[in-house]
Amino acid sequence: MLFWIVFALCIAVTAFFTIKRTVNVKYSDLAVKICASSLFVATAIAAIISNPDVNLTVALMVVMGGVFGVLGDVFIELKWLQKEGNDTFFNLGFVTFMIQHIILVAAVFITYPMSLVNALICFTAPVVVLVASVGLTKVFRMEMGKFKVIANAYGALASMTFSVGFMTMINHGMELSQILFFAGGISFFASDLILSQIFFVKGKCTRLRVVLNHITYYGAQILIASSLFFMK
Repeated sequence: MLFWIVFALCIAVTAFFTIKRTVNVKYSDLAVKICASSLFVATAIAAIISNPDVNLTVALMVVMGGVFGVLGDVFIELKWLQKEGNDTFFNLGFVTFMIQHIILVAAVFITYPMSLVNALICFTAPVVVLVASVGLTKVFRMEMGKFKVIANAYGALASMTFSVGFMTMINHGMELSQILFFAGGISFFASDLILSQIFFVKGKCTRLRVVLNHITYYGAQILIASSLFFMK
């Protein structure tokens, strides 16, 4: 019961934030975003408490990753709010989200050991993303400037989350927890694709894209947190 209560509260606050948030960011948006983001961490904690079969080591790593996700949310929001020093906040946002993905990937490898071949297959996604980013940057006319290196590195690392999720799902029985994690990885990557257009393509910071970004991003965090509830 505890998990479903926290889960419902997380959905409600996230929906409120998504509706409230516009392209013109206010400090009140930051406050609501902190609440919404803290609740996906709370969802993970409630899942741990509610599931006696959960792997505690892995679960705590997911919670730790979620905490870095909250920090990333704060830094990205401050990037919009602060006219001075926003490059620093943007870089910090990239770094904290990269740490979250590293923790999530490590958690999967700990829970579901892979053969060397399967592990190597997981690394194909980052390679594909790095190669594709060259062409996509030109197609979408992205102007990354000084953020090109860290943005591409982040994109490659983010793709690793759904690639390890996919290989785990295929090789370890298609359990619901694995499916939710994989779905969360896909949704996370989709949110980053939308966010890259918002940040790096002139004229693409629209209300629709902002809403879609938050739906896919929070959907990802909630799916990954919820996967702990169904872990066996």
